[in-house]
Formats: sequence, structure tokens, C-alpha cells
Amino acid sequence: MDFFPYGFLFCLTLFCFVAIRVFEIQKRYRTDQNTTLELKKRLAKGQLEEAEYQRLINLIKK
Repeated sequence: MDFFPYGFLFCLTLFCFVAIRVFEIQKRYRTDQNTTLELKKRLAKGQLEEAEYQRLINLIKK
């Protein structure tokens, strides 16, 4: 029975690490999506050329 509290703390710590990682991935996805939308708007307005747009999209995806 002495192992139980440590096992619980281990599981809680593991859960926290996983939760933090999931939130980081979600934030990065939203940031990339917002950046892509901004680039598309600038392309539509004529502020960006197609070649420059493709270059920036490739940089974002790396």
C-alpha cells in the first residue's frame, strides 16, 4: 500500500504533461491557421505576389 500515493502522483504528473503538450499543439495550429488566413487576404488584395505567398507558406509548414 505504500506505492499507491506515489503511483497516483506519477499518473497526475503524466496527465499534466500530456495536457500541456495538447494545449501547445492547439495554440500552434491556431497561430499557423491565422497566419495563413492573413497571407491569403494580402494575396487577394494584391499586396503579395503568388511566388512570395508560396514561399511564405512553405516556410510556415516547415
